[in-house]
Amino acid sequence: MFKRAAILISLLLIPIAVSAQPTQQDENRFAVAGVKEREVEIFFTAFKNAIAKDDKRKVAAMVSYPLDAYLASGRRVKIVNSARFIKLYDRIFDDKFKRLIARTEFKDLWAKYSGVATPRGEIWINGIVTNPKFPDKYVIKIFAINGPFKS
Repeated sequence: MFKRAAILISLLLIPIAVSAQPTQQDENRFAVAGVKEREVEIFFTAFKNAIAKDDKRKVAAMVSYPLDAYLASGRRVKIVNSARFIKLYDRIFDDKFKRLIARTEFKDLWAKYSGVATPRGEIWINGIVTNPKFPDKYVIKIFAINGPFKS
């Protein structure tokens, strides 16, 4: 009898999870970067689709210039406009890099104060403010392409 009472009392003392209201961070896992999760999801999905279709112009339009990027060879280049980006596209996005992007899912992205990244920081995106008078208005863009890291 004493044993049963002790078990019942210990069960009553176990904290019960109470459903709390979600916090801002729960609602937006990219808040630390200052962007909305849904906007990042839309952008990343469009980016993956553009890469899959080799739509160089669309990918070029998703980039913030100037951009420091790494070619598949490992060489770092500064790209100042979309015309130069399109010219270097195949040297940036080789088959290995395209496969990596295709395998990356939205749930794999993570964020810190400087932006949102793919799992190992191969691609970095963030909200780019186009008018300093309206810092809350931004456009999601790619601001760094580091390429696939060698294992």
